[in-house]
Parts: sequence; C-alpha cells; structure tokens
Amino acid sequence: MQNPFADNGQVPYTLQVASLPKAVRKQPSLRTEPLPLAQALADFGSQLVMQASDECRVLPHILHLIGKGGEHIVFEDLMFPNFVLKVNFIESLPLLHAVSRGTAAYEEALGKLKLKAEEHNKRLKILQSYFPSGSVPLELVSVKDIPLNTEVVLSVMKDRNLDIPKNLKVPASLPLLCTIQRRIDLPKDNRVNIYSSYAELNRTILPEYYVQGHDLLVDTEENPVSDRDEMEKIIAYIYPSLRFLIEKIKADQELKEILFDYVGRVIQYSLDTEEIVDMAGGGNVLFIKNQEQRWQPFLMDALSPAELNFKLLKQGALLIKHQQSVDTHTKANILNVINYLRFVNALAMLGENPARLDVPGVKDITAMQWRDGLIIEKYLDVYTPKKTKRAS
Repeated sequence: MQNPFADNGQVPYTLQVASLPKAVRKQPSLRTEPLPLAQALADFGSQLVMQASDECRVLPHILHLIGKGGEHIVFEDLMFPNFVLKVNFIESLPLLHAVSRGTAAYEEALGKLKLKAEEHNKRLKILQSYFPSGSVPLELVSVKDIPLNTEVVLSVMKDRNLDIPKNLKVPASLPLLCTIQRRIDLPKDNRVNIYSSYAELNRTILPEYYVQGHDLLVDTEENPVSDRDEMEKIIAYIYPSLRFLIEKIKADQELKEILFDYVGRVIQYSLDTEEIVDMAGGGNVLFIKNQEQRWQPFLMDALSPAELNFKLLKQGALLIKHQQSVDTHTKANILNVINYLRFVNALAMLGENPARLDVPGVKDITAMQWRDGLIIEKYLDVYTPKKTKRAS
C-alpha cells in the first residue's frame, strides 16, 4: 500500500536544533562551530576513541559518555557539538563473541552487522515519510571500527546482566554498530511523554481489570464504551502512564488534535509495514511545544527492531493455545507487540480517532490466556510500579 502521508506537502516542524552544553569544567570553550551533517560524517570517519571521560576535556575525537539505554551507549564528541554518537552494544555483541571462534565466524557476524546498518537506514526513511520533517530526527547508522577497552566492555556486560564467556577476547578495536544523530535541544517544560508499560508484568493490575482493559483495547469498534469517563478509567488502569495525557487533553484542544493526527499516522505506518513504533520506553516519543509554541510529536528513538512485528501475535497465540513452552526472549518480543497494539488503540480512543489496529492472532485466545502465557516472573518486580509514601 502506498504511504498516504509521503510527499503530500507537509509543513516541516520547527524544533530548535542546538549545540551541546558547555564543558563541565569552567574553562574557555574551544569548540568549533557546528558542522553540516555531510561534513560531520566525513570527518568522523573511523577515528573514534571509545573513552568515557568525567572531565569533558576538549581534545580531538574523545567521546564523553552522556547516557545509556537498553541497547545504546550514548557519547558526545567535543569536535562535533551538535551531534551525538550512539553505540549499539547489544547488536554488536555477536561480533565480539565471534572474535574467539575464528575468521569464518568473524566474517559472518560482520556481514550480518553491516546488513543491520543498511536495513536500519532504509526502515528509518520509511518511518520518516509518515511524519512531517522535524518529527523524526536525522541520523545515520553504520559500522565503524572503534578502539575498545577491556574494562569498559566488561563493565557494560555486567551492567546489562549479560553472561561473560570464559574465553572472551576483547580486541584493541572492533567494528561496532553506531548511530550518528543530531543533538536536539528539547524543552524542559511543555512536554508530554507518550510511553506504554507491560500490563502483563504489573502486579497491581487485578486479573478482572486486565481482562476488561484488554478486551476494550483489542475491540475494533469506534466507541465500544459509550461513557468516556468509564473508558478513560479503564485505559488509565491498564496503562497508568497515560493518566497525565488524559488530564492534559481535557484542557488543551490543540494537543488533542495533534494526538488525533499522530495516532492516525502511527496506525497507517503499522498497517503498511506490520511493524511497531517503539513507545515502550520513556522518552522515545514526546509531544512537545516547538519554537512557535505549538504542539508537535517528536519521535526521538521510535524505530523498533524489525523482528518486533505483527506475525508474533499469531505465532504466540498458537503456542499459548496449545500450551507450548515459550522462551523468555520470545515472550519479551510478544509483550512488546501486544502492548503496542492495545496502547495505540488507547491513544486513538483518547484522541477520538476512529482508526484502529486489528491484528490477526490477537483474538485467537482469551485475555487471561495472554496474561498467563506471557508473564515473566523475574521481571514482575521491575515493571510493577513502586509504592511511594504520601507526604504528611
């Protein structure tokens, strides 16, 4: 199906692109002027040093560690103040493991890593075509040879609770999957975080409420619940992260209209590609006020792994129905897809957009079969909200 949003005269968003903040130390800034993307990519080349620095000294190609997520370790290079470099350590791990298995295994792993980079860039362009320019950040993924430090590598693996092979060899340098991305100056205020959670992993959701929420959000009718207050109550219970948005759109009609437009684009993207938009992590998708003080969606890091697609629901339902064992990795992938489906339909209901996602397989088993079949015991405490003491 042709993308109805592509090349349709969309008005670009006007989110401000700014340089990185000054160095931590109070020293005169020696930074050069921000470079255009093409020049920055050419100068980055392969001359990168994977080194975390707490001093943030202004030296050629020294990467200062500024953050980490589930897959990426994020650095800034002080030579290029308007860009960040994200190293995908998880996707690069197979190549690291292949180092000790010989040349053939190494070359095979390297080839797969390069294909991932090509695939990412193609898929990102498709995602960008569904939204006005400025809502999906400009970035480029490539495989770059980066010097390694054994202590840094082991520290990252321990931080991710990854098994460390006894024969692990950390070479002096290794090609890693890297993303260069513009550093965006996001507003501290006037922002709404659009993120879901995993309802099956939240102990506070009672089974009867889980069933009610699941059945509501896989229903393809425009208004399965006639009373909006009741609908909002059900949605907020199964996805507590939406409570702020629910209250916000009651007082802000413009935000509600942006939500209507955003969810329509997301649904069309998923129907066309059978892939999801990553809204599972906080900060992946935001609604923010731009320079004109108007709301816009900003998909900071919303391109999901290609394997998280709608085929998983049909496969998962079949396994659960026939009481087959499902490994933890597969469960985690299915959890991402089924919660995405329900979460998107919840956004459509809140934004009063009649469009819905109806994915084959999701209704093949009951809500409780999904819940019981996808629970991952070791993650229950991680995804169950912590109780906080009320201030006296």
